[in-house]
Amino acid sequence: MKFVQACVLVLGLLLAGAGWAHQPMEHRCVAPERPADEQDDELWQTFLEEINQFRECVNSKMMWHQTAASAHNNHAREVVESWNAFVRTSLNAPEDFPWPPED
Repeated sequence: MKFVQACVLVLGLLLAGAGWAHQPMEHRCVAPERPADEQDDELWQTFLEEINQFRECVNSKMMWHQTAASAHNNHAREVVESWNAFVRTSLNAPEDFPWPPED
């Protein structure tokens, strides 16, 4: 009975973690508003500076997500390789488990 409870607890923790891990992260980069008066040099210069800040923020967030995705893919490959190594060394596949199953 304790084994079943432990399995349920572990499954619950995994599902809770999986739900949290896939929540989108707000980027909080704010796009500047174009000034109505394009003749006001001071407003226009401020707008151009805000454009650069927005671009830097977006690029920074994009790089963070690309790095995280790359790390995630690497970990997934490691797990699959671990499984494949287990199958090759411990299960004697495909001899012990032919596919499709023989009658």
